[in-house]
Amino acid sequence: PAQVVSDTRRLSDVEWFRDVYGDVVQTVRVAATEETRKRRNWVFIAGVDDAESECGLDQGVAFDWVITNDGDERSLDEQLETLLRSLRRRL
Repeated sequence: PAQVVSDTRRLSDVEWFRDVYGDVVQTVRVAATEETRKRRNWVFIAGVDDAESECGLDQGVAFDWVITNDGDERSLDEQLETLLRSLRRRL
């Protein structure tokens, strides 16, 4: 079986899963440029967007996968399909 944890926010969260589940853990980061985020009506709010819960994983985590979501649907689909194929092989 596979389990998906959709919202880890701190390095200690990732470390816990890696400690408990070891090498089966696959970390996935979904990223978009600040420009793309602004086009999607995101506005930086001090004290919110710079809090540990929002940027605690920006450093110190070597993600297994980084999915770029900058608006290119074809590219996004290809990245997700590659990820899904890899995960299916692990089942």
